[in-house]
Amino acid sequence: MKKSLLEKMFWNPNYFSIAIRKKNNEKDSIFYKRFFDSEIELKSCKDYWKADPILVQEGSKTFLFYEACHKGKGVIEVIELFENGEVSEPSIILEKEYHLSYPFVFKEKDKWYMIPESSANNTVDLYVAKKFPYEWEKIRTVLNDHAVDTSVYKIDEKYLMITFFPVKGSEAVIPKPFWLKKDRDGKVVLVKLFWDEYNKFENRGAGEYFVIDNKLYRPSQINSIDSYGNGIAINEVKINGNQYGEKKIFELLAEDVKFDRYRIDGLHTYTQTEKYEAIDVRCSFFDLLKPVKKVISIVQKR
Repeated sequence: MKKSLLEKMFWNPNYFSIAIRKKNNEKDSIFYKRFFDSEIELKSCKDYWKADPILVQEGSKTFLFYEACHKGKGVIEVIELFENGEVSEPSIILEKEYHLSYPFVFKEKDKWYMIPESSANNTVDLYVAKKFPYEWEKIRTVLNDHAVDTSVYKIDEKYLMITFFPVKGSEAVIPKPFWLKKDRDGKVVLVKLFWDEYNKFENRGAGEYFVIDNKLYRPSQINSIDSYGNGIAINEVKINGNQYGEKKIFELLAEDVKFDRYRIDGLHTYTQTEKYEAIDVRCSFFDLLKPVKKVISIVQKR
């Protein structure tokens, strides 16, 4: 979305909020409509905002997990969505001394698991629900490294895991897909897949894998060298032996979203269940002093 001169001069991207809508059927989704008409819009402000939504369905109930950023520090919260369009009060379900975000939640057999982003701790950690969805316990560290936005997906009784390594000084990331396997001692090992061609600004995780018409897709963030959360790309995934690849099918940008609560200029996560889909949107605010701050910043860098 092209910005006017006035927008560039005085509007600042500042925080995120979450938009939710009901789906009538599979074809009533962004994959077919290429448009998102929000029905539930969560409140946010610069000191308490919400991002990285992950929807899950348990029986007849639907829950939304997300990052809640309290004055710059992220915790994981959950709300329940009700059929009448209302939502429950948020509950903090995971809080550490370091920043948490992107709560990737998935079910294996009868147990729920979560991999929240904990790059501030230089770990990728796996949690299990002791009492879903409110009580969680860490069971192991999968990876000791500065990785972000980890997602997993089960294919033929084995798990695909993809995670991303930020490039210092920009919004670029290096993607690394793996197979998750267990050795003879029951220890989880990572078997690397090779992804040769990718756009380092448009591959960072933006939600869970999903299947439509027997094809596997993954949402990814559209970023730039100095801007985070410009939009979402939906990519078709191809895996052949130890080779991994993706092909972008379409993009969803701020102009493709109807969101009434705040002025928005970007988005960066998409999630869905049979009944709902949700995105997070980047909100902006008017800053009369932005041109002055820009000049000061340029002078200080010289």
